Amino acid sequence: MNQVSHIQPGNDAPPHSIEAEQQLLGSILLNYGTTHVTAGGGADIFYDPVHRDVFNVCLGLEKNGRTVSPVTVAASLSEDLVERLSELGGKGYLARLAGASVSSSMAASYVEVLAEAKSKRDLIAIMDRARDGIAQGDLLASDIAAQMEGAFGVLSQSETAVKPTSMMAAVTGAMEQANNAHEGERIDSVASGINALDQIIPGFGAGELWLLGGRPSMGKTAVALSVGLNAARAGHPVVIASLEMAPEAMALRALSEQTARLNRPTPYSDIRRGHYDDAQETALFNAAEEVAELPITFLPRQYQDTSLLQVGVKQSLRQMAGEKTPLVLIDYAQLLKAKARTRYEQVTEISLALKSLAMDLGVPVIALSQLSRSLEDRDDKRPKMSDLRESGQLEQDADGVMFCFRDEYYLEREEPSTDDLEDYADWTAASLAAKNRLEIIVAKQRQGRIATAHVMFDAAVNRIWE
Repeated sequence: MNQVSHIQPGNDAPPHSIEAEQQLLGSILLNYGTTHVTAGGGADIFYDPVHRDVFNVCLGLEKNGRTVSPVTVAASLSEDLVERLSELGGKGYLARLAGASVSSSMAASYVEVLAEAKSKRDLIAIMDRARDGIAQGDLLASDIAAQMEGAFGVLSQSETAVKPTSMMAAVTGAMEQANNAHEGERIDSVASGINALDQIIPGFGAGELWLLGGRPSMGKTAVALSVGLNAARAGHPVVIASLEMAPEAMALRALSEQTARLNRPTPYSDIRRGHYDDAQETALFNAAEEVAELPITFLPRQYQDTSLLQVGVKQSLRQMAGEKTPLVLIDYAQLLKAKARTRYEQVTEISLALKSLAMDLGVPVIALSQLSRSLEDRDDKRPKMSDLRESGQLEQDADGVMFCFRDEYYLEREEPSTDDLEDYADWTAASLAAKNRLEIIVAKQRQGRIATAHVMFDAAVNRIWE
């Protein structure tokens, strides 16, 4: 079949093979299936956008249990795709593709050829973006190099990441995890160090993405920092991408929490203002010595770009190499920057980047997430999955979702008039019952149950206890 295409190649066209695309699509149009393409990289292995769209039509038909053929595909084409196909001979082009098909036994090798061409196109795109960054002059050379390193790393790993795993290998790995847990060696996961929560979640596992959501002042940053400090005290390297607060502000909270552990609690707001007595000052210096030794690295706001984030995490983990599984905390997900145009596409790209970060590096990632303010209008303000703001893709990709809730916060703002003694007495009783109470709601967990951890919380010193 002639290499007729919607693309006009030219001498400087990136690597591709229109003929291989045509023959591979032909086999799919004869109902040989889309599995080999999906496993080999999906629609993106097709260089010609018309071929990409035709493949997606075939994929949609197959997912709906319908036969894939030139006739069924032609009937399912969008008006836009029909118009673009007219340049190639109209719907008759589909029949020509089927007539030039390769056998199903050869399809896998054609996928490899097209996937290799796609990888080379990706390399060229990475270098083109670097040249554009240099030309615009907005980024430092080190930032451009870091972005390239991250992009090259993702590309190189994607070439080997998707490989079949035998049942023998899967069972062997599962039994190794079970034996390690039985012996008390959960080396492939990270415990939160909050006992009530650890009774629900058997550790944040390598390759898992967790969301920790909450409205402002609900304690999500405190919970994340406490988990990070506990993990570091247990010997796990911890990387905190502090995108909302400066590393020094996070360190103040850590110091305040440590003073509470030393029985000399000093609110971090007082530490910042220098308001502490001699005994608290001694405890503060002792706390500083202990906290400074923890294996924690902060990535400041400059790492908001998703590609820079992965590079920063890799560099940090290399500097803190250890035997135990590292932990990555992102504060918070919606502050990450992606190159997509719409907000929906940006959040989708962020979600995929976070899940890729967890999977590629084999570490658990806990990303904080803002919640929709609409929950404030409900009588019961405990968060639900539907409250995850702009986070449909995040919710889908996450292995687990946790929410923070403090009824005390809302009760403080609902004090009734003292004229109604009965209402005021009820409010006083409810406020006393809710004082220093924090609920960590596990709303999703792929490997465990759904439940709520009830703990005590002192926001002033970032302290969580049973």
